[in-house]
Amino acid sequence: MHWRARIGTVDGVPRGAGVLVDRARLITCAHVVEGLEEVSVTLPGLDDALRGTVAWVGDWRRVGDRGDVAVVALDRAPDVTPCAFAPLDVLRPRPGHAAPELRALGFPFGHDTVGTHVTLRTSADRLLGQEWLEMDVERAHLQCLDEGFSGAAVYDQESHLVVGILTDAVLEGVPAGRIGRMLPLDTIRRHWEELDDLLPLDWLPDAPRRELRALFSDVRIDAGNLEVIVRRAFPTFRRPLPAFRSVWHAIRYVAEELTGEDRLVRLLGSLRAAGPPGADIGAWLRRWMPEQDEGVQVTGAAGGAAPTGSVMFRAESMTRGAGLDLSVCTVVDGVPVARAGPVRIRPRQLRTKVEALLAEQVGRVHEFDWMVEFVVPERLMSEPYEEWQIHEPGAARPRPLRTVPVVVRHMDRLKPLTVSRLTRRRWETVRARGETRPRRVECGLPYGYDEFHDWLDADDDVCALAYAATPVGDWLAAALDTGVPIMLWRRHDCGGEGHDHCAPDKFLDRLTDAVAALDPDRLPCEVMRLRKEARSPDKGDAEHCGHRLTLFWDDPERKPDPPLAMGARDETRGEGRAVSGGSAPSAGSMRITGSVERV
Repeated sequence: MHWRARIGTVDGVPRGAGVLVDRARLITCAHVVEGLEEVSVTLPGLDDALRGTVAWVGDWRRVGDRGDVAVVALDRAPDVTPCAFAPLDVLRPRPGHAAPELRALGFPFGHDTVGTHVTLRTSADRLLGQEWLEMDVERAHLQCLDEGFSGAAVYDQESHLVVGILTDAVLEGVPAGRIGRMLPLDTIRRHWEELDDLLPLDWLPDAPRRELRALFSDVRIDAGNLEVIVRRAFPTFRRPLPAFRSVWHAIRYVAEELTGEDRLVRLLGSLRAAGPPGADIGAWLRRWMPEQDEGVQVTGAAGGAAPTGSVMFRAESMTRGAGLDLSVCTVVDGVPVARAGPVRIRPRQLRTKVEALLAEQVGRVHEFDWMVEFVVPERLMSEPYEEWQIHEPGAARPRPLRTVPVVVRHMDRLKPLTVSRLTRRRWETVRARGETRPRRVECGLPYGYDEFHDWLDADDDVCALAYAATPVGDWLAAALDTGVPIMLWRRHDCGGEGHDHCAPDKFLDRLTDAVAALDPDRLPCEVMRLRKEARSPDKGDAEHCGHRLTLFWDDPERKPDPPLAMGARDETRGEGRAVSGGSAPSAGSMRITGSVERV
């Protein structure tokens, strides 16, 4: 057991302990090597002291900080076998079994040459702050924790397998030296990912796992995009995902927390679609998984196109009373990344609650091009949603919703009625021709519901309507009943004195000129531009068509509830579940299987 080390200054002053993890590297506590660039390392039982360099330090800066880990690289490799690590679940409590007895060799005052042992107990349920495990020294043992144990390997006394390193202890009062803390392996690898190259992980053999981690060691993808990449690969996985700190963290999470023999290759396919620079995923697959490489599905936006996001609010009328059930779903590239609600509200609370929910969701999409969709009953379609506000956390002041695309949709379109099929057919027509081409509807048109319905029902080529004023109930109902997917209108009440003062032609001319030749998929962004331009002192005027402009834009593929999709997706494969493990590789192939002080 020469892998248990003493660490001191180059002058030989003891600072703490460490553990040799491979031929020429040790891990210890960051506070043990604080302020040092070089250290002296002694392996008890060997005569010669070794010189080492502090190669890496975690985020620890002061007592109580997380990331109290450091790596020391030796100038020469000793003729010593490194430690062996225990499985990550070895400290998990098991019914009928006592917590394993653990040991550590430290170098407190009076024992700074050959060290002394302390006997400890802990278990995985004693987690503190998602970082440390609390440990205790049984009173039957004479040696307690003291300064000089920091960085010492904590190992199982029977197997000698290492489970973590000691960091802190309570050194005052009644429990002095009998209560301490350690960093378990799962915490250490979170800070120093190279530890995964040395752990007994069963989801991939050592050589390909090390090569895969190295492949992504210099690749940087932010947490939001990583979540999208994982959701693309597993669109039916509904549990919340962690905030991924790195690409390797995402790979490790999928391998250890999801099921399915193809889970790793599915994620690599999604990563390959995202196109991270410097990572030849195809070469790794051809080298280590040639039989699975041929079946890798490249999911996500073609050519690594930038992801797009949407925050979808759904307000559904209650069966009784005037209340609403409000929920929100945030989607990035067709993948749901967050949900909230439903919450029951009164109609007058709609704006307040929407703005509060949006403030909670905006962090999920602020790095992408995004829009807001209001799926509401017919009576709420003409609310001035674009004039509501985005209260982004940390921003000095709110900004109006018109700074992003805002559209309204019809609640009933989500139901499996004939109108859903009609909407899909008209949407396919307008998308195929690549132009919106709205038909003008002047406010003085003498149509009732039947005439309006018959007009639209007889012409499947009418896919968009431009109203000169807020459409009367009969017109709106007829357009919804016949599946018209796109409508624009100026929120304007003509009143009961006729339409001579309405001047609809000028408004409709400007509006149709702006959107007639536009691809329907670009319409939300163009309407956003018109709304902004209308308010500009340089480009806008009182008659600008962007004032009080509502856009009804109902892409039938975009659903704010499960199954949520934006385009066709294969969701027939098994959904991930929160279990670890994997199958072993078969021959010739691989499958994914008081006061606390430093001591």
